Amino acid sequence: MTRTRKPAVPGWFDQDAADFRLLGTRCRACGAVFFPREDTFCRNPACGGDELVEVPLSRYGTVWSYTDARYRPPAPYVSDPEAEWQPYALVAVELAAERMVVLGQAAPGVDVADLAVGARVELVPGVLDEDDAHSWTTWQWRPVGVGRGVGGGGVGAETSPLHPPTPRRGVGGGEKTTEEKTSSTTKPQARKRPRNPPSSPTHPPHDIAVLGAAMHPWGKWGRSFIEYGTKAARAALADAGLDWCAVQSVVGADTVRGGYPGYVAGATFAKALGWQGARVTSVYAACASGAQAIGTARAQILSGLADVVLVVGADAAPKGFFAPAGGDRPDDPDWLRFRLLGATNPAYFGLYARRRMALYGDTADDFAQVKVKNAAAGAVNPYARYRKPVTAQEVAASAVVADPLRLLDICATSDGAAALILTSMDFARRHGAADPVRIRAVSTATPQYPRTVLDLPDIATDSAAAVPEPATGFRASIARTAYEEAGIGPEDLSLAEVYDLSTALELEWYEDLGLCGAGEGAGLLRDGVTALGGRLPVNASGGLSSFGEAVPAQAIAQVCELTWQLRGQAGGRQVPGARVGVTANQGLFGHGSAVVAVR
Repeated sequence: MTRTRKPAVPGWFDQDAADFRLLGTRCRACGAVFFPREDTFCRNPACGGDELVEVPLSRYGTVWSYTDARYRPPAPYVSDPEAEWQPYALVAVELAAERMVVLGQAAPGVDVADLAVGARVELVPGVLDEDDAHSWTTWQWRPVGVGRGVGGGGVGAETSPLHPPTPRRGVGGGEKTTEEKTSSTTKPQARKRPRNPPSSPTHPPHDIAVLGAAMHPWGKWGRSFIEYGTKAARAALADAGLDWCAVQSVVGADTVRGGYPGYVAGATFAKALGWQGARVTSVYAACASGAQAIGTARAQILSGLADVVLVVGADAAPKGFFAPAGGDRPDDPDWLRFRLLGATNPAYFGLYARRRMALYGDTADDFAQVKVKNAAAGAVNPYARYRKPVTAQEVAASAVVADPLRLLDICATSDGAAALILTSMDFARRHGAADPVRIRAVSTATPQYPRTVLDLPDIATDSAAAVPEPATGFRASIARTAYEEAGIGPEDLSLAEVYDLSTALELEWYEDLGLCGAGEGAGLLRDGVTALGGRLPVNASGGLSSFGEAVPAQAIAQVCELTWQLRGQAGGRQVPGARVGVTANQGLFGHGSAVVAVR
């Protein structure tokens, strides 16, 4: 059978060129390079250019990180469900001239044993899949043989054939600044800033009160997200000692898996509780949806639009991998990463984990110990889905999902719901809450251009060829913004709740929160600092490791945990004398959040 060769995405490469290259665009005004190609305007915020020209990217690069797909990705990735699954490797490649990272599948026959961070690879044409009429072509990466010439220069000149991994690009947050680098064996040093100590008798004007906090237990219950969220909302009202009719505004964190009601979560929960005329707002920001909802409620309270706001998020998640929810849209980066690469969320987590191992010497056992720590905390949390202690041996015996991460290194998908009753400080005092838990800061930061760390759901990073990388990486900036607003620093924290989508990512959060320096997260863990009973427990709730991920509820659940800890109501996982806590979270498409709560 003769098939017509067609590119899987038109315009991204010339499949018939003798010198096969990816095709990007470059801004004539500032020189910024873009891939996937940008044909309408320059995304450099310091440039107003709108003339972009096509340029071939470098044919050769070095491995930034790599992983594999041990399990079949969901559609729109095309594979034969009747055939035995054949794992393939994914390679993130750093192009020196363009100063960017591009993700692609490895060529057939190349697996993770053939790859190493810093090794040299070349771009080659490949076939993504075939149907009766077409062979759909794509790009792939293949290790360069010993003694082969370099050649194939791209936008600029190539560097030497082999070089070690460059710490210039961190795993999740970019390079840490000197100010952020502290020893894991000492308490972080205080920074000079205006102080708003938690014990101050006069509350800062931007404080709001948490009067109610509640959750529906996480699990796989087979019920509607509306039921979960409504139960959590009613429990939060009871915790606050308020009637539903006292609520003046409802802010719902949306889910993309609940049909139209999921897209208008604020109205959905207001209706479920019984229409009573409250203002409604619906917020979606991927994994940061819950924190965005909290930030929206806080803005309404501080602006005087409402005194009492219900914040609620709930989800009924699928089994297995999260898949694109927007239909077949070739203009959707989330759809594209599945269609072109079969790159699931755990594949990205695997890339970050391998990068940490190469840069900092983290080991698979370090990652396993994060699971051990969090499982011990989750075992005493009645809201957690997984309530059984886990050993490092059990982690090591679980199946590899995305090398080097195993099943027990990666959080599951889950059902669950969380809700908060937030009020003005005046309302809290009028209703007898003299010393409530207070939200002092909400950071909903976005990256600064150029974003040079490969992030979900991107196929490539921004290019730093024309614009220097920011001094502080994105994830570190999330926490820093919250610290600065609250007038505190990492040295003031009693505990932290972070988004441990994988065990390796929890270690990265230690560094991004300023608890230790770059590459020192594993040392902090080994010293017992972040465990229950340690100097600064992280994920005393058990984290996503024990809960699973119910996307719109998760950031709200983090604040519920801080609330119970600061009230002294956390039972067997209580952090003694807890006064200040921070949450940290990152979602798709540049959403990040942190919340500081004090008492």
